[in-house]
Amino acid sequence: MGIDRLVGSGAFVGGLVVAFVSYGLGLGDFRMPGPGAWPFILGLVFAVLGGWLWLHPEVTPAATEQGESRWAALAICLVSFFGYAFLLEPLGYLVTTILLMIVQLRWVEGRTWTVTLSTSVLAAVVSFVTFGVWLKVSLPAGIIPIHVGY
Repeated sequence: MGIDRLVGSGAFVGGLVVAFVSYGLGLGDFRMPGPGAWPFILGLVFAVLGGWLWLHPEVTPAATEQGESRWAALAICLVSFFGYAFLLEPLGYLVTTILLMIVQLRWVEGRTWTVTLSTSVLAAVVSFVTFGVWLKVSLPAGIIPIHVGY
């Protein structure tokens, strides 16, 4: 079994488990989602994407064709996610999200600085407005004391 099928299987099974457990928390309805609604949706998405990866594995990944290894990118990815979790409270949501996006886009994906900076700021602001303002989720303010109606 190739790595794509192994990862796809894990995502499929893991997604189904998350969907099943979150269903037990209560889905609510469209106007008033329950605590299990978002994890249920994410679990289904993971299961569908895992199933797709299992059914359509990459035969020859582009990185191996060129002789390049993606292990360094994976390490940067993992370290940046742990750093995000560690720095979220002291630096705040906006700053930490912008930094994470910069690392991911510039050093993992190799995007230009223009694309990296514009996408990072746009993604952080849109997600802050979506979760902090529209959905009224309490997000850490950190060094930029922006507080919305929560």
